[in-house]
Amino acid sequence: MNDCRNYIGLLKGWQDLIAAHEESLKSFLEACRPICKEYDQSKSQNNDDSFNIFCLVSDLYYRENFHSDIIAFLLDTSEKHGDKEKFLSVFISLLQSIGCEISLENYNDAIAIREEGNIDILVKSESSKHAIIIENKINNAGDMYRQLPRYYDYVCPNYQIDAIVYLPLDLSKEPDQSGWTKDDKDHVLPLLKIIPAYDKSHTNLVDNWLCQLETITSDIDVLSMIRQYSRLIKILKSNVMDTVILEKFYNYIKDGDNLKTAQSVCNMLDELPCYLARRIFERYSSKCAPFSKVWLYSQSNPRDAVFEGAEILGMYLKMDIWCSEEGYEVLFYSPDDRQPDETVFNEIRNKVNSLNDFSDVLDEKCEITKNFDFKNETGLYSFIDSILIELSKMKNG
Repeated sequence: MNDCRNYIGLLKGWQDLIAAHEESLKSFLEACRPICKEYDQSKSQNNDDSFNIFCLVSDLYYRENFHSDIIAFLLDTSEKHGDKEKFLSVFISLLQSIGCEISLENYNDAIAIREEGNIDILVKSESSKHAIIIENKINNAGDMYRQLPRYYDYVCPNYQIDAIVYLPLDLSKEPDQSGWTKDDKDHVLPLLKIIPAYDKSHTNLVDNWLCQLETITSDIDVLSMIRQYSRLIKILKSNVMDTVILEKFYNYIKDGDNLKTAQSVCNMLDELPCYLARRIFERYSSKCAPFSKVWLYSQSNPRDAVFEGAEILGMYLKMDIWCSEEGYEVLFYSPDDRQPDETVFNEIRNKVNSLNDFSDVLDEKCEITKNFDFKNETGLYSFIDSILIELSKMKNG
């Protein structure tokens, strides 16, 4: 009796341990869901790995001056891009679209000056005495003390300031207003326009200015430069987003036992394909006809369930089901060492294709494949059952 009680107590303790671990995994995965969603979105939206000349220029493209030089070149009506005020006109239209009261007529002869009064880019017209202040923060540099108010104070005595444009990489950065006086805020904030370099949720420099310039210029070299620069900004945004998302994940897994739980999840994901293959083996090991047997390929890491030895129309057939974290790949074939007859195999394939599931022959070999999503185990089993039934009919005549 005591042994029975001890066994029941041990079993209950084991069940409680499994239940606690299961609850821990559920809580961890639920908490990670938003972070993982951000990560997947970042990867899907910014996966441009095409050639980019700027990425070959060492680390220069991370520097503030690099971006300011390019933007100033495009905004300057006298520069060698040859489109005069057209690029600036699109920029002013962008400012108008976000509520800025500004007129293109005041900038027909405007030039873009770099570092006058330490301002990154000052667009100004000497004839109209109108100006735009642009502060570039694409490299995520911090703000200096009273930076924008000091720029306002420098320009205001001689020009009417139509806009103070703040250019961060994305909307996660805003001007630092610490140290601003009430007068500073009264002067600067009504003129302030924050335009991220690239942020799909907001009006941004790439989509609403650079991409528009591509349709305007007739110079192939300028067009190429604009396209390459747009791609560069997207690359930088992707790198920053990856860092931000990983920082969130890092901070989360530092808390309590989350790191241990994350390691458990990784280990279980590694073992999951083997578990999926075992499930297939256990289901079909005793009912695999017309195949002679089902076995697991590899002793150490058995991810492949092999259906072996079906003799149909004089041809030897096999079916491998490779399992992964993504799902299942079914490979139905006749091994090369069995000297398969392509004509006979095509007859078998046509019968199998009546199930409307398999793809065409690959590489003119006696192989056909089908893939199943990880969540569609039911569909996989239904498909295997149909194959077994169809092959058995063919074998039995």
